[in-house]
Amino acid sequence: MLYPADSTEAGQELRLRQEYFFVAASLQDLLRRHRNMHTSVLTLGDHAAIQLNDTHPSIAVAELMRQLVDVYDVAWDAAWQVTVDTLSYTNHTLLPEALETWPVGLMERMLPRHMQIIYLINAQHIDSLRAKGIHDFDVLRAVSLIEEDNGRRVRMGNLAFLGSHSVNGVSGLHTQLMRKTVFSELHKLYPDRINNKTNGITFRRWLYQANPS
Repeated sequence: MLYPADSTEAGQELRLRQEYFFVAASLQDLLRRHRNMHTSVLTLGDHAAIQLNDTHPSIAVAELMRQLVDVYDVAWDAAWQVTVDTLSYTNHTLLPEALETWPVGLMERMLPRHMQIIYLINAQHIDSLRAKGIHDFDVLRAVSLIEEDNGRRVRMGNLAFLGSHSVNGVSGLHTQLMRKTVFSELHKLYPDRINNKTNGITFRRWLYQANPS
């Protein structure tokens, strides 16, 4: 995949088109192959695992919901369970500016059905927190899928976190900092979701274990 510069509106649109194209095609193929082997899409999470590699493919949360609800006629709550069971998210960077966001206007123009789904996911999430007695405005604002501060934008990192059953960092220190910084409020709500998968090796340790002699 090429990553066009997103400093212009045309560049942002091209990048979003690319990301959606690859995600949608991959999910359609995955669901087709699953249906060829199994009778129901409700068992997708038992047979398939989709790893969101940073926020670039995180539109997969909304796209999988769209396909399950609109194409396969799955009830919303069941579709959400399948989505969460199937998706996992790897975060590679703690820089807030590297956590992809998209202008709401661009999303509504290019992917209107996905924005409907994102709004509904967000509304149900915020309502569920209020039902649990969480009314702190700063907390609700931090975990919302929609950023309101500098123009309305969709927070793809929050979408990936909420739509996944497992969220991992790529080193012990990275994972600790992720819990304390970019996803601190979501971590408080879902304390068992963030875990660590060390990304990389130390060459001396690998060589010693691969060839002790």
